[in-house]
Amino acid sequence: MNRKIIALLQARTDSTRLPKKVLKIILDKPMIIHQLQRTQKSKYIDKLILVTSNQDSDSQLATIVKKYNFNIYRGDKDNVLKRFYSIAEELKLSEDDIIVRLTGDCPLHDAMVIDESIEAFMKSDCDYLANCIEPIYPDGLDVEVFNFKSLKEAYNSATLNFQREHVTPYIRDSGLFRVMNLNREPIHINWRLTVDEENDLKLIVKIYEHFNSTYFSFKEIIKFLEQNGELLQLNNKTNRNEGYLKSLREDNDK
Repeated sequence: MNRKIIALLQARTDSTRLPKKVLKIILDKPMIIHQLQRTQKSKYIDKLILVTSNQDSDSQLATIVKKYNFNIYRGDKDNVLKRFYSIAEELKLSEDDIIVRLTGDCPLHDAMVIDESIEAFMKSDCDYLANCIEPIYPDGLDVEVFNFKSLKEAYNSATLNFQREHVTPYIRDSGLFRVMNLNREPIHINWRLTVDEENDLKLIVKIYEHFNSTYFSFKEIIKFLEQNGELLQLNNKTNRNEGYLKSLREDNDK
């Protein structure tokens, strides 16, 4: 049986630490477009969709993404789990169809890294596989892969705000699903290749300017940064998954 593989890349423009970060221009192109074009190189993904909110604040993002001929879905602002479930329902996914969750603050994501997790998921009998339960790669190359059945169960059962905002905590942490971490040797897990703050963006711009292209591999990034280690000092003061941890603390305080 052929299973559809749908990549849902979530993004919004109202981030507080670096407003409109996904629209920051790198090499004459919005950051989010670089990420979509890099993700599009996947050999497994059947459909790539940017999922954003239905708020006016994200209309510019939607317009730009459409201009570059990418698919877009707009839904609930804060309940991203509902956003994912709604588009999956609209696509009429079957329970065994596969969803790949990506986030729009990862402009260096590599299609080969994404495909590695998809392939591992398809070879397993798990419901959810990620390369970031225990980090395998630098922050900014996280991949989560799960079936629609698990997403549906999470949508019907998740009750906490952070479970709805971050889509997968219920699947990962409830103990009701078969969960796996990608099995491979970790590499440079302390590097930050994501964009949350201005210093993160400075590093990303340096990397893009060095390659002067949208397309370059994670292996090439490793070689460049190992030879120019001082660049990593630009953004080494921020914790991994800071936004997720903030949401978790807020729910625990209630």
